[in-house]
Amino acid sequence: MFRNLGVTFGPTYEEKPWLYDPRSETGRKRLERMRELLRNVLPRLGGKALDVGCGMGVSTFALEELGFEVVGIDTQEELVKRANEIARELGYKAEFKVMDARNLDFPDGSFDLVAFLGNPLPHMSVYDFDSAVGEAFRVLKRGGVLVVEYADWVRLLHENYREVLVEEPFTSFHVRLDTLTGIAERLFVNFEKGYFFKVKINVWAPWIVEFVLRKAGFDVRTHYRGMFSVVTVGTKPDNV
Repeated sequence: MFRNLGVTFGPTYEEKPWLYDPRSETGRKRLERMRELLRNVLPRLGGKALDVGCGMGVSTFALEELGFEVVGIDTQEELVKRANEIARELGYKAEFKVMDARNLDFPDGSFDLVAFLGNPLPHMSVYDFDSAVGEAFRVLKRGGVLVVEYADWVRLLHENYREVLVEEPFTSFHVRLDTLTGIAERLFVNFEKGYFFKVKINVWAPWIVEFVLRKAGFDVRTHYRGMFSVVTVGTKPDNV
């Protein structure tokens, strides 16, 4: 009998900790890829940066290696604790805090850059993201930059994510797409360990991200970095 773990993203992280650990070979490669991506899309480097959804620090350390003074935030206390430990171990200066992006504990105009990296949007509804972008606009300096890295889920669902996929150690199946709420459901099965669970993925596409950023007041430019990988960069005007 397979165990039903319910609706959760937990096992996708617990089974692959090396994917998010900047000390692992895979984590280091992700860090290097992210560093080069940022070098290519950001209009300028250096200054103070806020890394939203920092996890164990891969994106935060990429920003630091590009010359930023970085604060990483996440809602998961255990990840923040581990990120601080890894920073001390590896000699990074980044600071990590438990904080909700929808309610930032920073004064207006604190940062030159706010970053949402590593495809965090599937975890956020459009309402959550709208609040977070509004807060990002507030804490950015005039001329400051917001960068959002994400997957074009509309294209992804259209092309191949409706198929059965082997995503070691899981086999996953498309369950349904709710076009009213913009949520896709997917069933993940771990046949070796005998459990299954569902994930609910908020579906995003560039025009949705651009709308939210423009609504907040950003000047916007979007870059495709591959078939499904997208980076949208918003600049806070100098006259606000």
